[in-house]
Amino acid sequence: MPYRFGATQLRVVHSLLSDDPLLVKKARYLVLEHVLPTTAEYLRLLTEAGADVAGMIAKPYSVNEQALDSITKLGIDVVRKASYEEIEDDAVPQSLLQKAQQKSDGDGRKIVILDVGGYFAKALQEQDVRHVCGVVEDTTFGHNRYIRAAENIRVPILSVARSELKEIEARFVGKDAVVAMDLILREIGISISGRNALVIGYGMIGKNVARTLARYDLKVYVYDRVDTRNLRAHSDGFTVHTKKKVLERADIIFSATGTEAISGDNALSYKDMVDCCQPDVVLASVGSRKSEFAMASLRSKAVRRIELSDWLAKYELSTNKNIIVALDGSAVNFHLPSIPVEVLDLVFSEIVMCSLRLLKEDRTLAVGSVNSIGVKELSGVAKEWLRYLNQI
Repeated sequence: MPYRFGATQLRVVHSLLSDDPLLVKKARYLVLEHVLPTTAEYLRLLTEAGADVAGMIAKPYSVNEQALDSITKLGIDVVRKASYEEIEDDAVPQSLLQKAQQKSDGDGRKIVILDVGGYFAKALQEQDVRHVCGVVEDTTFGHNRYIRAAENIRVPILSVARSELKEIEARFVGKDAVVAMDLILREIGISISGRNALVIGYGMIGKNVARTLARYDLKVYVYDRVDTRNLRAHSDGFTVHTKKKVLERADIIFSATGTEAISGDNALSYKDMVDCCQPDVVLASVGSRKSEFAMASLRSKAVRRIELSDWLAKYELSTNKNIIVALDGSAVNFHLPSIPVEVLDLVFSEIVMCSLRLLKEDRTLAVGSVNSIGVKELSGVAKEWLRYLNQI
């Protein structure tokens, strides 16, 4: 298939937004997203289609300044906080939702929330949702948060986190994480190859991390709290064992659970990490949220923190064991430029399709649970994407 160049690589998104312009022009969006060039392009198409993007919350740790400038030039107010905790502690989603509702009181626009991480779940439970027609969630982390909150949310929830199109994006995320760590280690003269790697979490992203590590000539171990996933990892050719055994063997750990993989009472306790991990083990978080490692605990228990490079820090513990952390615990896949826009066209198109269903007030969508769109609709996106690629 040849390369295609044009005004936008979000070709299917552009087509979907053009199919029902009157519906889009009556929409108001609230967005929580990574501030990357791909997002800037996506929001440009939304605003050009006539939608009002009433506000955006920038995801911490993934802010591209040039993309931020492009988004603000679209007239979109971007709220930027230093951490996820600040976003929730300062009730930023609640404030944005309240302001959007007040605007919709005047012009009647329907509000769609595009969330990445479930941060609007609390606002949707606590506040009046008179103009909100629904929310679209992008990540597994947020999907799980909305499942827990769904019975108290009075509008439909759609999730793309577990779709086949999201699986394609996950291939790039998994590959980018390993490529990024290879570059980070190369900067200080170390090869990533020839070591033992542990992947925690064998979901969409984790399995692609494992596959890429194998291609980089590492011995790959896998641990997941769900044994059916451990079985799948074994059948895929990776070594699985008890948590203690795989920790003892790992030189580098990639955590891709979508929740907190190394923290108090989650997949691995701090005690497990200190008692079982090898000296100078390297920790690399993968995904979209700074939550794979309990960095606050590491910082508080460390005797000293030593910068090994701009991207690696060594935490010396009183147990005479060192723990090395990449990017201070944030996702290493963001060390590389964002996933190609033409690939993200698939996921963004599914999100647009979800938002259009919400705007149409589709009564087949259940309230009180998390919905997804069907195979037929996903196939339509895939067919359109391939049609553009092949110029059919």
